[in-house]
Amino acid sequence: MIRRPGLLFLFFGAVGIACSGPSVGHAVAPGTAPTTDIDRLQTLREFETGRRSQTDFAHLPTSNVAMGADPYAIVRLDAAAGFVGILRGRDAIVELDESLREVGRLAAPASPSGLATSSTGEVYVVGELSHAIARYARDAGALRPSGFIELPDVRAMRDVATGPEGLIYVVEEHDGRLLTVAPGPHDGTQPAARVDLTLCHGPMRVQRVAGSVVVDCLLDHAIAVLPVDARGVPSLTGETRIVHDGPMWGFDAVATPERGIVLAVGGVEDHPLDRTQGSFGFVDSYVTLYELSADIPARVSRRSEVNTSALGVVTPKALALQRDPSGTLHLAVAGYATDRLAVLEWPEGAREPAVSMRSLLPGTNRIDRLTGDSFVLANPLFDAWVLVGPAGARTVTVDDDQSRARSTDSRIGEALFFTTAMAPWNKSDGRLSRFTCETCHYEGYVDGRTHATGRGEVRATTKPLLGLFNNRPHFSRALDPNLATMVDNEFRAAGSKSDHDPWFALGPGDFPWLQGLGAQGPIAPDRLRRALMTFFMELTHRPNPSVVGRTRFSDREQAGAEVFRDRCESCHQARLIADDASTRMPFGAWEPLVMAPEGAIVWAKADYEKTGVVPYVNEKGARVVSLRRLYKKHPYFTNGSAPDLVNVVDRAQFAGDRFVHEGTLAQGSALTDDEKRSLLAFLDLL
Repeated sequence: MIRRPGLLFLFFGAVGIACSGPSVGHAVAPGTAPTTDIDRLQTLREFETGRRSQTDFAHLPTSNVAMGADPYAIVRLDAAAGFVGILRGRDAIVELDESLREVGRLAAPASPSGLATSSTGEVYVVGELSHAIARYARDAGALRPSGFIELPDVRAMRDVATGPEGLIYVVEEHDGRLLTVAPGPHDGTQPAARVDLTLCHGPMRVQRVAGSVVVDCLLDHAIAVLPVDARGVPSLTGETRIVHDGPMWGFDAVATPERGIVLAVGGVEDHPLDRTQGSFGFVDSYVTLYELSADIPARVSRRSEVNTSALGVVTPKALALQRDPSGTLHLAVAGYATDRLAVLEWPEGAREPAVSMRSLLPGTNRIDRLTGDSFVLANPLFDAWVLVGPAGARTVTVDDDQSRARSTDSRIGEALFFTTAMAPWNKSDGRLSRFTCETCHYEGYVDGRTHATGRGEVRATTKPLLGLFNNRPHFSRALDPNLATMVDNEFRAAGSKSDHDPWFALGPGDFPWLQGLGAQGPIAPDRLRRALMTFFMELTHRPNPSVVGRTRFSDREQAGAEVFRDRCESCHQARLIADDASTRMPFGAWEPLVMAPEGAIVWAKADYEKTGVVPYVNEKGARVVSLRRLYKKHPYFTNGSAPDLVNVVDRAQFAGDRFVHEGTLAQGSALTDDEKRSLLAFLDLL
């Protein structure tokens, strides 16, 4: 049966649907005695209270460094040179030999997330918190820095690719642009030539293949295929766009003899989320194979669709596609959430693939093909590089003291968030699905969806899951007063149709890879919940690229802060803890807190407000949402009706102390154009 999107267990919490009440399951793990909700959560609530009392919420470590070294991408140089990879959590590019042993390390752009090599052997790296493309070249058998291409107006670069004409392609998340850059000389004597295209929301990956540049637009649920001219410069004229009902997390493409391309996409199944049965329906992971002609725009045909959740490959981010001389397509696909790599083969003209499976660790983010039967992978979850071949998988953990210092609970909690361990008995039958938190919350943020909640006409957008520790009660309906309650409800929601009690134990016997996270034996149900709570306590927001390297507001941002103080802050309060009014910061303290890497102010309060954005998720309205890292959130408002922040400020109305985001107040006023520009400049810093 062909179905479509893939969601996550925390999505229940993301819109405040708590599965309270009797257990939905029947089987209790051996040695686990059922207890009442009050008894089993009391210790967890005390744990949360204790951690909160000891936490300095103004200076929590940001998750871009707190979560480990995070090997994020890896590519093969050549047989003699080995590999290069990037450590997203350590701002580094590393050289690896054929055994994946680290033989060299250099500084990389801050929070590196994109890595590419050119036909001349040059290496390029971009990062989310940097305004430059870093260049590297081999010299005397080792990789050396060879300069930077400065892009001072560009923020949140996510990926980079190269073309045969010598051009560099960069996608940046902040403004949704595709940048085409002609590098210029290494010494920087001539500025780089550049062509910018505003493309979509949330561009995350880019690839040049044949006569096209391909971009994954995560929040628009689209793959954009742009033709290039004779110089290699892409154009929106003739663009082909493949759109799904849900996010796509990864892709790979190869050229065909007819000068078209074959495109393999990994994402949530292309089907609306269905919650009418009281759980998440139609949210499996899928790989879809497309054929695109060489026409401009291209003619697109969907050749094949494979439910990879049913194969044990969930959240497929890493895909490696190859076409051999016989026309057979070979696709290797690994899931971030599961410990399987699937190798799919479509002979010329075949619609259904032959499937073979390999074992490896969960947590694969990127993959590069070595030969037809061997692959190298980057694994942030285990802070490891992985080599998979016919004889099995070899894992090399990054030697990193800070990663080792993380608690076992934190690492197990991260695995519960990103793998299927939170609902290990889920199935992919019918509308049932195997999914994880990340199915909706990509890297902890959002998926761009506005989904039907199953409660009449109420619809809700996905919200970030970073920064929950000091932002309670949780989610739009605010039905979860603390992390202990929320996490327990998420265990219930995750496996609500699995016929198993959510109060279960896990151990290396269930998932052998748990040993690699420090688990020495069975993990009791309350310990699992404490582990997930610990992870959420440490899942802080990443720094805002708009404040990197800065300490002061511009004049425009200062004016925007004043508009915000006068028009917005009565609801979106400058608190360090959303449910603690005593942590509200005076206006004079805003600037240093906003411009610090932590960006610690929550910009929320624990109350409900009716702002005209209907239908309301709760009879009292909706809980005041946090405004942190707005550039990573699309669309806006609980009902998803605002496509961007310009639309948000355009719709604002006020009269005295009354304010609405939607609707018209009697004798109300709107913001002036100058106030809007200033407010938008300030919001960009949050």
